[in-house]
Parts: sequence; C-alpha cells; structure tokens
Amino acid sequence: RGISVARASRILSNVLYQNRGLDLSVGTMIMGYHHLDGFSIYYVDNTGVRIKGDMFAVGSGSTFAQGILDTEERRFDMSEEEAVALGIRAIRHATLRDAMSGGYIGVYLITKDGWRKVFSDDLASITN
Repeated sequence: RGISVARASRILSNVLYQNRGLDLSVGTMIMGYHHLDGFSIYYVDNTGVRIKGDMFAVGSGSTFAQGILDTEERRFDMSEEEAVALGIRAIRHATLRDAMSGGYIGVYLITKDGWRKVFSDDLASITN
C-alpha cells in the first residue's frame, strides 16, 4: 500500500536533522492520506523538527496566510469547495502582502483517492 505520511515525514526529519550543520533553509508540510492513519499533516523544518497538527502555514508569507485561516471558524466539516476557497483566499492574501512570496498560487486537494491540483493562478498576470 505505500508509505504512511507519518513515516515519510519522519524520514525527511531524520535526513534534515543529520544535515542540520549545512545551513539549509527548509520549512515544509508533508500531508496525505494513509489507509491505517487517515488524513495527516506534519510540519518539518531544517533542524529536523517534526510536528503533527491539523493546520499549518509555512514560508515567508505564512503569518499573513495564518491570519486568514485564524479568522475562519475551525470547521472540519467544510465541503471541498469551501476548503479550496479558504486555501485560495489565505494564499492570495499572503502573496499580495509579502514581497518574497512570489506571485504564483497552486492549490491541491487531498482525498482518500489521492491528490489533484484544483487551482492555479499567476498573480503577475492580474491587472487592476
């Protein structure tokens, strides 16, 4: 059946921990679905820190994205459309307020059947 999300995040965490003296800069989310564990999301950084949670924002614009995520009621019964719209709103907010975030939005939806890209946008192509 495939590697679990917990195992994948642990492998990445171990590799980063073993190489923590190399001045790497990493902050990433490992997420997915495993038939035994259900849905999981982990934050892993360049020191090997590994945290399991239910929501993360990473990167230079993460505080802006987190601000949008925190204003929403924490609901685990959102429809796919509501969840995607929230993700787009949070990423767009971060991208427009943080010069280092770039201007490209890519949103992926993870289900029991796998993952798929559900939205992409290049904010540089938007004109006022």
